[in-house]
Amino acid sequence: MANKKMANKKMANKKPGPNHRDPVDRLDVARQTIGTSTEALDELRGILRIARIGSWRVSVDNLCTTWSDEMHELVGCDPRSFVPSLDALIQLLAKADRIKFQTAFASVVEHRQGGNIESRGNDTIGADRLFWTDMQPEYDPIGKIVAVRGVCQEITERKSAFERIRHLACHDPLTGLANRAHLSEQLDHILADASRRRESVAVLCFDLDGFKLINDLYGHAAGDEVLREMAKRLSAHIRETDIVARTGGDEFVVVQVAAQQPEAAQRLAARLLGELMGTMVLAGQSEVALSTSIGIAFYPDDATTPDDLLARADHALYGVKNDGRNNFAIYDRSMEREYQERRKLEHDLRLALQRGEFSLVYQPMLCTRRGTFKGFEALLRWNSLVHGLVSPEIFIGIAESIGIMGPLGAWVLRTACAEATRWVNPLKVAVNVSPIQIQQGNLAEIIAETLASTGLAPDRLEIEVTESLLIRNPERALETLRQIKALGVRIAMDDFGTGYSSLATLRAFPFDKLKVDRSFVKDLGEGSESLAIINAILGLGRGLRLPVVVEGVETEVQAAILRRCGCDEMQGYLLGRPSPIDRFDMITDPDGLMKNLCRSDTAPPGRTMAARPA
Repeated sequence: MANKKMANKKMANKKPGPNHRDPVDRLDVARQTIGTSTEALDELRGILRIARIGSWRVSVDNLCTTWSDEMHELVGCDPRSFVPSLDALIQLLAKADRIKFQTAFASVVEHRQGGNIESRGNDTIGADRLFWTDMQPEYDPIGKIVAVRGVCQEITERKSAFERIRHLACHDPLTGLANRAHLSEQLDHILADASRRRESVAVLCFDLDGFKLINDLYGHAAGDEVLREMAKRLSAHIRETDIVARTGGDEFVVVQVAAQQPEAAQRLAARLLGELMGTMVLAGQSEVALSTSIGIAFYPDDATTPDDLLARADHALYGVKNDGRNNFAIYDRSMEREYQERRKLEHDLRLALQRGEFSLVYQPMLCTRRGTFKGFEALLRWNSLVHGLVSPEIFIGIAESIGIMGPLGAWVLRTACAEATRWVNPLKVAVNVSPIQIQQGNLAEIIAETLASTGLAPDRLEIEVTESLLIRNPERALETLRQIKALGVRIAMDDFGTGYSSLATLRAFPFDKLKVDRSFVKDLGEGSESLAIINAILGLGRGLRLPVVVEGVETEVQAAILRRCGCDEMQGYLLGRPSPIDRFDMITDPDGLMKNLCRSDTAPPGRTMAARPA
């Protein structure tokens, strides 16, 4: 009995196990579980609404259809008044996609495998809406398909974002044209089609002339404006079957397909040169002139791969730019070597200043009336370690095109001024400046710094400019020349008579001297047209009170005629060939007496004029 009582006591003190909970506790647990499940379902429904996902089920036997609340919400139907059906589901799609849906549905039932489709909505729910639908079979316990379940998600925004990303990957963001990568991809298909059809394809490479100058003068925003306008004009002048792309910087490419070549490409290039270019007004109301150079290559005659075809057209383009620009040329094999030489020349020219390959030579200028030397013109020379002595007519243009004329011109100015300070005889030194240096707007500041650092008196420096600067933003050029003039530096117009000058220009710009181009002296003789032109220029100079310098004087006959005409100053081989300054120490040293203008080893064959140092 004692053991039994003890056992009952232990049972009374023992806590109930999990299976012996109080009914109230079990009810609370059930309620908590239901609450948690409800919250989870609500959260899931919220996620589905945010993700714009709905679901449906269609019975295979009787096509009985049910839609989730999210599906009703997705397509804008009221579940209280709308009865879902498979036909209603199909009718929600655009007509072109309904058969695609039916085929996918039948395939799930027949092949017992899931599938998915992408489709558009109808006009009622929005023809611009895109949906992705995944269909999966539902089986009974014995493995028979009893229904098809579908999950439908709107992917309009995602698809739009994907298309934007894809477009950015294939197109230039500034102009909207195809980029180089997309162009190369398209060319692969175009050349493959052309090969099957045995057709020719033309590739035209475009490069805007003087585009760097536009950026320098007006800023990169203006440059972008020009590029967009270029893209717009190109797109307006090609066929829908052709391709236009921007491949970098100011370079564009047009691919012309399904045309009779080479005639079609030549006609297109000529038309674009005539109609595409011209002028445009920037947002800041400044007017700029546009011109372009075009290189053309053909498949399969010149190349058979996209990269080679583009390279050949680019070589032809460089040939045009070397020959004067604003034209087009068709590739031929001779351009290959010229292209490589040009590229090598550009590369070495960029390094020439660092390598110390540049030097100055000097040519004396003579006052005709007094027979005394006025000074020297400093002339730039490039003696390359690779190419040897390169003509200024070649490398100056390249220096301007590759953007090194600014630092190179500053070096010339600084070197010439420093040299002039060493002369015992305080003669003038004339330095040529590029239109690019003028248009950059800081030339007066550079000249002022150079004069201060070298100690050269401003009235001993002459800046020579060509007439070409007058057509490149004359307002900026005028302002720059006035700033230079205010320093006490003299300004001469070089190569007068070969450019665009007018009487109005001569009155507006602060020139101190006119230099007549050497081309008018070559055929100078009594009664010649050249003599009439020189007399006219001399008369113009007297009327404007501007001294006139005639360049290119090589014979005593020419000098005698110019003296009789009243020429103010002369310059040319007769007076001395361009040489290092130490060859003229008899001029730069006032104690040296000189009966010939130059030493015998530098003077041209024949007689030389007698003169004395100033």
